Amino acid sequence: MPPGITAIRILCWLVLKSVNVLYLPVIFTKLFKKSKICPAIPNDLLLLSAIELAEKIRNRKISCELVIKAYITRIQQVNPIINAVIEDRFQAALEDAKRVDDFLHNQTMTIEEIKEQSPLLGVPITIKGSIEVAAMKSTSGMVARADVIAETDADVVRRVKDAGAIPLLTSNIPELCMNWESTNKLVGTTKNPHDTTRTCGGSSGGEASLLAIGASVIGIGSDVAGSLRLPAHFCGVWGHKPTPGAVSNVGHYPSCRHEDVWTAAFTLGPMARYAKDLRVLLQVIAEPRVRNELMLDQPVDVKTIKVHYMEDIQSALTSKVSDECLDALHSVIERLDQICHVNCEKVDLPLMKYAPELSTLALLDIDDVDNLFSGRGDGSIAELFKYLTFRSKFVLTSILYGVLRKISTPLPRSTTHYCMRKIDDLKADFVRMLGHDGVFLLPTFTAAAHRHGEIFKKVFDSSYLSIFNALGLPVTCCPVKLTKDGLPVGIQVVAAPYNDRLTLAVACEIEKTFGGWQAPKNSRSMNL
Repeated sequence: MPPGITAIRILCWLVLKSVNVLYLPVIFTKLFKKSKICPAIPNDLLLLSAIELAEKIRNRKISCELVIKAYITRIQQVNPIINAVIEDRFQAALEDAKRVDDFLHNQTMTIEEIKEQSPLLGVPITIKGSIEVAAMKSTSGMVARADVIAETDADVVRRVKDAGAIPLLTSNIPELCMNWESTNKLVGTTKNPHDTTRTCGGSSGGEASLLAIGASVIGIGSDVAGSLRLPAHFCGVWGHKPTPGAVSNVGHYPSCRHEDVWTAAFTLGPMARYAKDLRVLLQVIAEPRVRNELMLDQPVDVKTIKVHYMEDIQSALTSKVSDECLDALHSVIERLDQICHVNCEKVDLPLMKYAPELSTLALLDIDDVDNLFSGRGDGSIAELFKYLTFRSKFVLTSILYGVLRKISTPLPRSTTHYCMRKIDDLKADFVRMLGHDGVFLLPTFTAAAHRHGEIFKKVFDSSYLSIFNALGLPVTCCPVKLTKDGLPVGIQVVAAPYNDRLTLAVACEIEKTFGGWQAPKNSRSMNL
């Protein structure tokens, strides 16, 4: 084993074992919780995709106000159960809807001109709570930021508004987005509507939970270590991590002063209940300077795509991939084998087994990211002691980030440089394998959604996701099936940089074959 990775592996193993011991009492108490059932989806308007809603609104087949009222009613109906909302703007959204209806009643433009200018006209959208929406709270889940109000819209919010979409609310997140569980001391914990005793994931958990229960149709999340894709996987919705730099990060908190390093690993991206909406939303929020490179309007023939896959990364630090997740992967491979001119190929990428170490180091090596502490974790050990004695106003994961940075400081720079070279080597392997016409399939996670708090037992399983942040590759998370317990499982589709259209095309094929989003089994309307 390479000496640089050995040091990181020992650090990761020690952290994993320590946290597992600390969290045993908490996990034990979760076993006795019972799931709450969300009401069935009551309105057929809530079952339309964003594309369908936009088409019907601009053709005046339905009023925008009626759509917005339907979503507000649904959110008010389910939020007491899933706890996914930080702050709403319902009254302002209704006023926006009336303006849309007035515009359509009096406009002289053609339908095609309206579509070109405002492709999401009248469509409701929800926004992750770490993304600034003007005149709304910008807390990032921190008690210390409880009274912070955003003065302006983030770039992505401005773009969706310019495209005609109507923001309804900001959705719940973990403190500083530093958790794969959406919980903080301001709002509390967001639940998974498929089973409220289980996590919706994080950090874009509020978005995924709202989408899953039919209380949102499209949303915007962010992803620095799988924090958009893991909630999408756990809740059975679609999520896309774009090519780094394709979408502006301006207006997101936390942020980082080292913009080039931050942008390489962190990105905002679209989330949706229906796969076909991802492309449209990505086209809207993408930076104008990279839209030509993305070529999202260019048709993709899925039959010509070369498909590569792995069943697991074979790391000693991660859990065994569940049979249900493997079944989802094999089902997709079987389908693509039937339609693609080139058979799916199982590949061996030896460096992937070091994904936990490589992705952990890559994230810890990002300097000046906003966190609870200055430098590399100064004060973090004292804050951890305060947490263990019930005196801290912060959550554990935010504190542990500081502790990890402090522990990682003594690692020699030669070790860091060695690991970064290995990341570059692995990215080169992927780019060479994928080219301009290939995708790579991998389970999104090792299992379906676990009980609240259990991520601490599986923290390095997130490397199935975070390795692609370190590599800077676009990824689409795709729901495929439900387990026997009614929990979603799926796969992720990876492509070379700027080939997002390939992963989105495969996502649409998966949706066509397997049905995509399914409402929670106890919450299905008579029409589903």
